Amino acid sequence: MSDNPQPYRSLPPKAAAELLRTQDALLFDVRTPPEFESHHIQGAVLLPIQELQTRHPEIPRDSKRPILIVCEHGIRSVHACRALSEAGWTNLINVSGGMAAWMEEGLPFNAKGVA
Repeated sequence: MSDNPQPYRSLPPKAAAELLRTQDALLFDVRTPPEFESHHIQGAVLLPIQELQTRHPEIPRDSKRPILIVCEHGIRSVHACRALSEAGWTNLINVSGGMAAWMEEGLPFNAKGVA
């Protein structure tokens, strides 16, 4: 077993929701604007993966707060976590299964047309 920490880790939606609630975690949604408008987690910052290369300074590089990355199914968020960790970001967490798993777990989210 290596002493080197993982560049990022993955957590299931319920554990991610707990971090948002208890550790004031940051949350970045790497989906497209239409996906985000359709449904998203309250407090998420939209940062489409296609814009990550130019907008990455919006994500704190050495945050003491956990930085959660979410997409629709957990694939784009893994790519974003890998790219950010390779560029020196720390404290990154992929939300496993993305918004699909988040909603399946019955966790709260904002949906278009729903008050």
